[in-house]
Amino acid sequence: MEIFWIWLSLLKNVGPITQKKLINHFQTPKRIYDATEEELRNIKGIRKTAISAIINSKSLNESELIINRMQQNDIKLLTIHDRFYPILAKECKESPVILYYKGNFKKYETAIAVIGSRRCTTYGRNVAEELGEKLAYLNIPIVSGFAKGIDSYVHAACVKEGGYPIIFLGGGVDVCYPKEQRRLYDKILESGIILSQYPPGTLPKPKHFMQRNALISAWSTEVIIVEAGKNSGALWTAQFARNHGRRILAVPNQLYVKEGVGTNQLLEQGAIPFLGIESLDAVKNLPILYEQNLIQKLRSHPILSILTTATSIPKLALQLNMNNEDLMNELFDLELQGKITIRGNIVKKTNGK
Repeated sequence: MEIFWIWLSLLKNVGPITQKKLINHFQTPKRIYDATEEELRNIKGIRKTAISAIINSKSLNESELIINRMQQNDIKLLTIHDRFYPILAKECKESPVILYYKGNFKKYETAIAVIGSRRCTTYGRNVAEELGEKLAYLNIPIVSGFAKGIDSYVHAACVKEGGYPIIFLGGGVDVCYPKEQRRLYDKILESGIILSQYPPGTLPKPKHFMQRNALISAWSTEVIIVEAGKNSGALWTAQFARNHGRRILAVPNQLYVKEGVGTNQLLEQGAIPFLGIESLDAVKNLPILYEQNLIQKLRSHPILSILTTATSIPKLALQLNMNNEDLMNELFDLELQGKITIRGNIVKKTNGK
């Protein structure tokens, strides 16, 4: 049966909307393959170009080659009839009838998309990593792309904390792009899943990323834009989220930071300000006791846990494996919260903290 699903997805002039219309009518792709021209013409809304493509494209050679590559690379096929295909995603017009994937599926009702700039600020990185950690603790899947910057930071943190990452690629699932993120790619496959609508071996192309962005929104219940410049692709994902009726949150940024122009613009247009994990509906809907346990755990900071005595900043940097800039940002935040004091080069916890 897989071969006919793949055949249907490869047809020229037959997009996802038409494919789903055909599946709803014939129930299986094999019946579409076997359909006569008259049967196809009797279906309302099917264009002549689509009918012509179905009637004149009966070769299964390309589909067979794809199946061979799938078998060689441990790639599986998810169809729109599969129980793991989210109901919310099925309702989105951009959703394809099949997706290729590597990794393991988990059934979920809530998933949070976390997206943003490739060239993000330290502030954006900190927000992404904190989101990755906290959502992992809550067992809430994180949906994103695989670009450098926000995408990779949120998934690295998610994997580190044992969370469930869901990745959409702009090429085949067996094509790790960017190549230098191979280690993260392998880590994601240990605990999460990598998906693409493009056949194995497909190289990423600029035109693919728009469709990938649509899928990130379709597979999510809420979408957080951490940082986005004026022309960031993350803004397209936000537009898809708006079309899909998803809840859109944006992280506020400074007025004169270029990486925050897009997110501040989204806030002006009505996006919900993301002010912390409690801003998410997914968290508000948790049982009260579980939420209290979460807040208690999240209040514990890695710096506070090792800061048992007054310690020098260089020593802290070594213990935490952090660069000075990132460490100082964390320390200043903790000082503002009244949890530590900094005197010259020495840091210590305040009394009772």
